[in-house]
This record gives sequence, C-alpha cells and structure tokens, in this order.
Amino acid sequence: MRTQDNADKAVLMVGFARMDVLAMSIAVGVVAAFLLFMLTAVLLLKGDAGDPFIGVNLKELAKYFPGYSVSWSGSLVGMLYAGGIGLIIGFCTAVLWNLMHILYIGLVLIRGLWWRMLAD
Repeated sequence: MRTQDNADKAVLMVGFARMDVLAMSIAVGVVAAFLLFMLTAVLLLKGDAGDPFIGVNLKELAKYFPGYSVSWSGSLVGMLYAGGIGLIIGFCTAVLWNLMHILYIGLVLIRGLWWRMLAD
C-alpha cells in the first residue's frame, strides 16, 4: 500500500508541476518588449508613422507610457515599459498558477483522506 501512495503523489506532482516564477516573468517581459518594439519598427519602416489613421493606436500609448512616441527612440522607451508590464503580468500569472495548483492538490489529498477514513 505504501508504494501506491507514493505513486499517487508522484502522478500528482508531475501533473501539477510548479511554474518557475522568475522564468515566466522574464519570458512574458521579453515577449511584450519585443512585440511593442516590432510594432513600432514595422510602422516606421512602412513610412506610415505620420499618417493620422494608421499610427493612431500606437500614438495613444504615449498617454500611458511617458516618453513613448512612434519613433526609433520612442520604440526603445516603449520597449522598457512593455517589458516592465510583461514582468508584472508574468509574475502574477505564475504565482496565481502555483497557488491554484497547491490549493487543488491540497483539496484532492484531503478528499482522499476523508474517503479513506470513511471506508475504514
């Protein structure tokens, strides 16, 4: 019976592996920074940055990101802002993911103990 308990715990631990908070934070931050930089760069390379209808959405980011503009220097500033926001989002996502899995595993173990106690 002892090996069955260990096997059950091993399956739970593999199925609900912890997410690395630092790795998730860095990954989401880098992707967000790269995405905003590429969006701005594509707009600049196409030459549509001065068009009031095409670059309007990216220009609106200047309200939330002081120093950002649809320019090469602004894309670097926006990259920093997007990376910071991505870090925060990745951190929160990983922490909530781990917390939900810990709570669920605890619930499953308590329920298993409860049913075992009722069976005896």
